[in-house]
Amino acid sequence: MLNYVFGSISVIGLILTAYYGNKSIKLEKAKKKLEWQDLQSCATDLGMKIKKDFVPDVVFTPGLRGATFANLLVAEFNEEIPVVVGISIIKQDATVINLPNYHLIETTKWSVYIPEQLFAFSQKNILIVDDFAMSGDFLHNLSATLIARGFAKEHIRTMCVAVTKVAIKAHKAPDYYWFQAEEANFYFPWGKAK
Repeated sequence: MLNYVFGSISVIGLILTAYYGNKSIKLEKAKKKLEWQDLQSCATDLGMKIKKDFVPDVVFTPGLRGATFANLLVAEFNEEIPVVVGISIIKQDATVINLPNYHLIETTKWSVYIPEQLFAFSQKNILIVDDFAMSGDFLHNLSATLIARGFAKEHIRTMCVAVTKVAIKAHKAPDYYWFQAEEANFYFPWGKAK
């Protein structure tokens, strides 16, 4: 009789261990943090994918967060690729300012200033690089602006380290991404995804 009781307790213990272990894995994915080693792996993986079907002549990134990763990514290419960096400002942190020689693209969350010099590359292949696509609105708006300013749609590609399901479902996800974040509670070595 005792063997039956202890056997039942062992089975229940195993079931609970599996249940809470699975729950812990889901929570870990929901609060994912990428380390520098992960970003280097990401740059290598995405660099290989991009080189298979697209050779960028120029890389554009909307700000320093994306530029940090863009630096790792362009090292994966055999040739030097110029990286043009915009200025990104979260709207809650500042008001819109007037910057000469910059084109402003706004989303509900961001004001992004793009150097007018970027539009001189309209006959070239451009890769837009950012760290995180929460809604995908910026990537979508920038691509539309580039097309309106003379870039051919087939000469534009977008990539982010991580993307949310929201951007994917809205058909605004980047062409290339490495990680699908379950929510916005996601961290890079430089801080929380924004």
